[in-house]
Amino acid sequence: MKKKGMPPDKMLQPSLELGAPEQALGSDYQNVVFLAAGVLLAILLRSLLLPFESGDYIIHFGKWYDFILENGNFSALKYSFANYNVPLLYLMAACSILFPESSKIFILKGISIVFDFALAFFVYKCVSFKLYRREAVLAALATLFAPTVVLNGAMWGQWDSIYTTFLVACIYFLLTRRQAAALIAFGLAFSFKLQAVFLAPFFLWLFVKKKVKIQYFLLALLCWFTTLLPAWLIGRPFGDLLLIYMNQNFIYSSLSESAPNLYQWISDGYYSFYPAGIALTVGIASVIAVIVYKSQTKITAARLIFLAFLSVLLTPYVLPKMHDRYFFPADVIAIIFAFYWPRYWYAPIVVGLTSLFTYIRFLAGGTIIFPLSWLAVVLLIFMGVLGRQFFQIFRERRIRDGA
Repeated sequence: MKKKGMPPDKMLQPSLELGAPEQALGSDYQNVVFLAAGVLLAILLRSLLLPFESGDYIIHFGKWYDFILENGNFSALKYSFANYNVPLLYLMAACSILFPESSKIFILKGISIVFDFALAFFVYKCVSFKLYRREAVLAALATLFAPTVVLNGAMWGQWDSIYTTFLVACIYFLLTRRQAAALIAFGLAFSFKLQAVFLAPFFLWLFVKKKVKIQYFLLALLCWFTTLLPAWLIGRPFGDLLLIYMNQNFIYSSLSESAPNLYQWISDGYYSFYPAGIALTVGIASVIAVIVYKSQTKITAARLIFLAFLSVLLTPYVLPKMHDRYFFPADVIAIIFAFYWPRYWYAPIVVGLTSLFTYIRFLAGGTIIFPLSWLAVVLLIFMGVLGRQFFQIFRERRIRDGA
């Protein structure tokens, strides 16, 4: 399956170019048992964390659910009572009807936990495109037991697994050359969370290599637009719905909301210059796009995964006003990346632990294991390693086929 000593982006067999059929998975009884045991253990682990009430749950999410119950379930969506986009509120309202006797903490965390397993499924699909069942099962279980995946929903009560599930599904559909499905998945990710834009540079890089047609981006926009219609029909002003993400921008006034990124070294006294940080992000993404465009290197499976991982890691590192949870997509895609690029087996450890230490800071009431500035240095060094690999891929003069 792999040839020892070959560069990781050369390990893909010719049949595993973009759009090639997946590897035959077979029916390995041991893998099925291993997966089933892992799933049961993952459920048990999450059930132990359900009673924990985070500050976000107490101050925001629990009150949102109470508002929905007190105002007629879906009828409550005519009001502007939450600063998250409406698809999540649809799920809350639906669960309040389907499970009227369940506790709200079980319902709110249960939504995220369900998507934890959907997320693991699409990680499995991405890895199974290159490798066999055993490696794909390991990748899925690594996702289910990744510390930030466990803590994000089951303990914190957040829903980052929802939009990340759609982002990983998007990557899988691109691997299999289903552009329409990929952009619909991206549109759904964006409909749940604005942070789906962390994958936007990745689309730019694929676009300049003609791997994504521009008309398919309209599907993503249409998907987002469509998710707003039910709330509008219920009675919420459409202009209010269109401005949800813009209004989120004014809630916080720090260059870094506990994110281990570039702005750990820039004082909030320069907050008014945060648009420059957005311009810097666009500029870096554009420079990378020029390099990718001019390169003769083919965009195949391993390189597509490389670019996706680079996008979700670089973007929240350079953008201002990022939160501690915003490296969640990078935590997950790092797992896929490690299977495609085995020499970077440590990528999920580096990225995942960096995120974990930021989670502990919030969940443990301000406990600091490592200063955020140190964690930002760790990520910066790691991105330097990825940058070196990027130039080896896209600036080399002799381009070999097979990756």
